[in-house]
Amino acid sequence: MTYFIEGVSKHGELEPEVRRVGEYKTVAEAVAAAQKIIEEFLRAEFKRGMAAGKLYSLYKEQGEHPFIFQDEGRTFNVPGFDHEDYARTLAAELCGRKK
Repeated sequence: MTYFIEGVSKHGELEPEVRRVGEYKTVAEAVAAAQKIIEEFLRAEFKRGMAAGKLYSLYKEQGEHPFIFQDEGRTFNVPGFDHEDYARTLAAELCGRKK
């Protein structure tokens, strides 16, 4: 089975942009790649003393949101990965709070 990641971002546009990020052989590889997209954005935007809510809001507004699909076409954002939950948790960790 193949897993696909597509990144969705708005960046102030009326219509969201969709980008094919890549194809992966396992769900674990796809999840790791999706997490990396989020991590890179949050680490780049993080400023010392920033509140977790502010960092998470930046992600929601400006970040690329990765979604994982199976090649069978039945599953939208495969179970076990939610980009919002991951971003919220990582933002809290980066800002010094545990969820």
